[in-house]
Amino acid sequence: MALQTDSAIDPSAPEVPGRTALWTRLFGALRGSLRSAGPIIRCGHSPALHTPLELLEALVLDTETTGLNVRSDRIISAAGFSLSAGSLSEAPLFDRLVDPGRPIPAASSAFHGIVDEMVREAGDFAEHWPEILRHLEIGLVIGHQIFFDLAILGREVRRLGARLQPPVALDTALLYAGLHPGERHRDLTPCCAAFGIEIVGRHTAKGDAAATGALFLELVPLLKAHGIRTLGEALAFERAAILHHPRRWRW
Repeated sequence: MALQTDSAIDPSAPEVPGRTALWTRLFGALRGSLRSAGPIIRCGHSPALHTPLELLEALVLDTETTGLNVRSDRIISAAGFSLSAGSLSEAPLFDRLVDPGRPIPAASSAFHGIVDEMVREAGDFAEHWPEILRHLEIGLVIGHQIFFDLAILGREVRRLGARLQPPVALDTALLYAGLHPGERHRDLTPCCAAFGIEIVGRHTAKGDAAATGALFLELVPLLKAHGIRTLGEALAFERAAILHHPRRWRW
């Protein structure tokens, strides 16, 4: 998802035509994971909305996939770090390759470096899902363009015959966009570069998750300076980022 806007964001601005349609488009694939038959898998309980940002307990998550179609592409790598009371864990909670059960397109391999031979004996999603779910049960997930990751996770869970009730999510791309309305690029690389964050292993799940966690910690004091101090306020702020200028955002 490329995120673009060029004006200041006002969360209190009235709704304009097109906002509801865009919101539906952005999260349609994520909500679609709830429509199939099967048991509902819930990801624990989210922190209270009044929880200060610096006290949040969360999973910082990233996935790599065979492509960008959430309906048909598959997860080939997933990694997560623990964020607790303003500190990011040095080592990942998990960092797994996943066999997608189909060839990885060469164009995707050129992007993230994962080829068929690397995942051939890695185990399929069903094998790794219990471990991933155990960490999702913290109830709050942070990621860069995280709603793609959650949507494709939801599709994978549907293939297992269940439905995923996703956790509450904070998207560092949207938070960065709200704080830097004059900048057009929302990719992880320039966002991290703005704070001098080095991404070790760009386009790997582990490298991108670690960088995302570091980025979130840099954003917290900026959010507080804008009067955004709690989880609930941050959730409202990120929603305003996608709704305020719908024609400048693309999914």
